[in-house]
Amino acid sequence: MFKIKNVLVTLALGGLCASAWATPAAAPMASMPGMGSMPGMASMPGMASMPGMASMPAMASKPQGQTMPTPADPGNPASVGGPGAASAVSQTIRILADDKMRFSPDVVHVKPGETVRIVVVNQGQTRHELTIGVQSELVEHAKMMAAMPDMPNGEEPNMVAVAPQGRGELIWRFGQPGTVPFACTMPGHMQQGMIGRFIVD
Repeated sequence: MFKIKNVLVTLALGGLCASAWATPAAAPMASMPGMGSMPGMASMPGMASMPGMASMPAMASKPQGQTMPTPADPGNPASVGGPGAASAVSQTIRILADDKMRFSPDVVHVKPGETVRIVVVNQGQTRHELTIGVQSELVEHAKMMAAMPDMPNGEEPNMVAVAPQGRGELIWRFGQPGTVPFACTMPGHMQQGMIGRFIVD
């Protein structure tokens, strides 16, 4: 008899504990604090069918089709272009370089997508070169040349180095409309004004 009473007491206590720890039924999300005012939840997939969600305001859509502003740095990479083929050359442009640290002409107009032969004639007694690129790249290259004046140059496809009283050339295909700077990055030359620009228009 004592054993039966113990079993009954144990079962009764177990039932009380189970009811005390039972999880209450989930309340509708709209009735939860702060959820009724959250914008955009009703527009999420599957959310409209949840209790209280259909009445929530839709989130405003993000504007589409906005374009990034044009960078302030002269020389858009899309305008700069790249090495061209000799068979596609449409014109030859002759640019003079001299020891007054100037190019002549220093402004040249070309067409978008046009391939040109650029002939650089060095009229001075010092070595000059012409490098095409965005302004930031030209500045960095000039710094490298100043730090390592014996560094070989004129080997890159966007560059031609010319000995005193010599001439050299490169073939270049320009890209989209814009401004494409060029400069002599020999030590100190760019800083003294040996710069120019191609206008792609």
